[in-house]
Amino acid sequence: MTKPIRLGLIGCGGIVQLDHARAYRALTDIVKVVAIADVLEENLRQVGQIFDVPSDQQFADYRDMLANAEIDGVTIATPHFLHAEHAVEAASAGVAVISEKPMATSLAEADTILDAVERNNVSYGVVHNYLYTLAMQEGFAQRARLGASIFGRATGMGLKPADFSTEHSDPAQAWRASKAKGGGCIGDSSYHEIYSVNALMDSPARYVEARVKTLSIDVDVDDIAMLLCEHENGAVSTVSSAWCVPDIDTGWCEVHTNDGSLRIRHRKNLADSLMRYTRTDSWQHLEIPGRADPEFNDSTGHVGYFAATFDALASGRELPISGKHGRHNLAIIEAARRATERRQAVDLKSLKRG
Repeated sequence: MTKPIRLGLIGCGGIVQLDHARAYRALTDIVKVVAIADVLEENLRQVGQIFDVPSDQQFADYRDMLANAEIDGVTIATPHFLHAEHAVEAASAGVAVISEKPMATSLAEADTILDAVERNNVSYGVVHNYLYTLAMQEGFAQRARLGASIFGRATGMGLKPADFSTEHSDPAQAWRASKAKGGGCIGDSSYHEIYSVNALMDSPARYVEARVKTLSIDVDVDDIAMLLCEHENGAVSTVSSAWCVPDIDTGWCEVHTNDGSLRIRHRKNLADSLMRYTRTDSWQHLEIPGRADPEFNDSTGHVGYFAATFDALASGRELPISGKHGRHNLAIIEAARRATERRQAVDLKSLKRG
């Protein structure tokens, strides 16, 4: 049997403790956390206990971990503005890199990452976890039976706490309100809706029109994003997301074809998470295999994502969500910002890698 992948963690905050850790514990036959790095001693203590990481393999500086730990790869789960630095350093150390989204805060940073990955011949992937929820995976199986897309849409609404940008708020939230640190609605929460609906459309976005604005919250980043995309096959899709709108019916995406439609609650594990429309049967709720299993604990899709990613890494295959996928999603976001400034659509080919 192949030995488990020896994994180092760069960043041990909330998403690691709540979501990534659940995946690593479920995949002990293929991955083992052997070293961790974080600037906060409390994060090191908590994650070190979860995975029984020896104290000499707990590092305040991630560069010390890269230099001294015996690891095959790292996951990066730090604030957005640190992703590029951490990915380039890890790639330069010759280890595989799995980065939380977004891969970077700009296309220039993304290209620097891809250059380092290619130069050092290492595997690189980005966490697009909501593609791996049970609802989305069953949705893709149903999608294969439908024809070409004509229209898609996704929405993700919610209210941020009134003080989330202040020094009194949760530090894990406060940096998201800072432009300098890569915060903002479109690059954070809207990011999931963009890749989810684009995957269902089964045709890459080509043109982007948008309004990305700050309308309600006293922050220097956007709190609302509205996108209209035209895809390579001529179909159109919309994404609407906000930090300043109450959550009533949110966290879903749809695709419509001439043969039928699908509606998926990609962020939730609910009985009505997947619906299919046909002209003969109208809308019907579909059963999702495994959803009712009492052992099921993957509402965010992280277990499914990491299972597919570590399996590909162990087999020497390209990771399922590659740097190319991460850059394309980032290009849509950059195009949306430019479209807002110019008040006209942006051709994604103008943002291709140089």
